[in-house]
Amino acid sequence: MLFQNKKLKVRKIEKEDSYQLAKWLSKPSVLEFYEGRDNPFDLEKVKKDFYQQ
Repeated sequence: MLFQNKKLKVRKIEKEDSYQLAKWLSKPSVLEFYEGRDNPFDLEKVKKDFYQQ
């Protein structure tokens, strides 16, 4: 864990997080503030943007 403050925890992204990220980054309410509503993420885009260096 990188940081913890009461209920908030920050940690490095893990491979197992990819499915949850794809689900989360496909929601219009999230995309409104991240990349725009018409630019949802699928699993391949998540892997490319978050896991490839």
